[in-house]
This record gives sequence, C-alpha cells and structure tokens, in this order.
Amino acid sequence: MKIPSKLLQQAYYSTLNGNVSYGGSNVPVFDVVPPTQDYPYIQLVNTTISSQGTKSSFMTEAIVDVDVVTGFEGAFGGKSQAFDIGDTVTGLIVTRAQSYFSLSGFHCFISELDSSAILEEFSETHTLYIHKLSYRHLIQET
Repeated sequence: MKIPSKLLQQAYYSTLNGNVSYGGSNVPVFDVVPPTQDYPYIQLVNTTISSQGTKSSFMTEAIVDVDVVTGFEGAFGGKSQAFDIGDTVTGLIVTRAQSYFSLSGFHCFISELDSSAILEEFSETHTLYIHKLSYRHLIQET
C-alpha cells in the first residue's frame, strides 16, 4: 500500500497556484507561510489519510485541510473576502469529473467539501478571518 499524501499536496498546489485571485490580484498558495506574507493567502494545512481498503483493493480516504487567510488592519474589513476566496478554491477542488486530480499510481474518484467554517482571530496589528475548508477524497491505488 502506498500513501498518496505527497501527490495530493502537489495536486492541490498545481490546481490552486496562479488560479485564485481576488480584486484582480493573485492569491498565493503556501505550505509554510513566510512570516512577512501579506494578506490574503491560501495555506495547505494538513492531510489526514485513513485506510478504507478491502481484500481486493487498496483504498484510502484523504481529508485535506485548506485555510484561506485574510487580514485587515484594526477593525477594517470583514468575512466577505474569506468567503469569496473560499468559494473559488472550492470550485477548483470539488468537481464531478472523473479522476480530476492526476495522481500517478492512484485514481481519485470522489472530491467533495467535508466542512467549512470561518474563524476570527486578532493579532497585534490585524483582524484575521480564516476560512477553514476541509475536502474529502476517496482514492484507490491502481
């Protein structure tokens, strides 16, 4: 059995990088966010893999967590930007097309939104709105 975590991470990055914009500006995608990064940005946070296999096939369920992080100085701004960017991300990830992600040695046949929530956090200089998105994939090793 092989674990598709790295391939999923690469597929998410190539699907989102350069394809998400807000207000005419690209929204960058990161695994590790540089400390001086401006808002908004997308972070590929976590991938959880669990075995769903049978005697005849290696099947995994993957939950991929993505954060859309927006930030505003002081009390300026709101959740709308985080919702809009999250909608764009979801439109790129969730599809009814068969085998949407190209995963060498695997067939991804379910891509769906598992959960969505907005958190509000405060830093010394910004109000942050974090759209926490989780996507579920059912993947079979070929």
